[in-house]
Amino acid sequence: MEAFKDKKPEDIIECWAISFNNGDLKAILDLYNNESVLMPTFLPDILTNKSQIKNYFERVIKSNVGVELDYTKIIIKEISKNNYVLTGPYIFINKKDKNIKHHSRFTFLLDMLSSSPIRHHHSSKDVSKSESI
Repeated sequence: MEAFKDKKPEDIIECWAISFNNGDLKAILDLYNNESVLMPTFLPDILTNKSQIKNYFERVIKSNVGVELDYTKIIIKEISKNNYVLTGPYIFINKKDKNIKHHSRFTFLLDMLSSSPIRHHHSSKDVSKSESI
């Protein structure tokens, strides 16, 4: 895979979502840098290597979960040349369990000069208004 310097940061997130929904483990893992950190939605652990990230996505794919992005609410900030932070909402849909929806939010740190642009990915369930401080 070549660097994403000719793409927009939101293209990476779209590629991630399509790969996720297609259950394409290789395509998902190709997006994560070898030094990536993943704070996943459905585990309490912080994943700090490619093997852990692979194991997590294998489990998620087997559980038949899909994701929907709301592209209109994604915030994109360039933090340095070719490095971006993207944050916004997405919804995980558990297709095995009556399409239960988990409203969540994400932050991706991307290096657009890398062939594996995701350097950090933090995902968590949304906090409802009644839970907020």
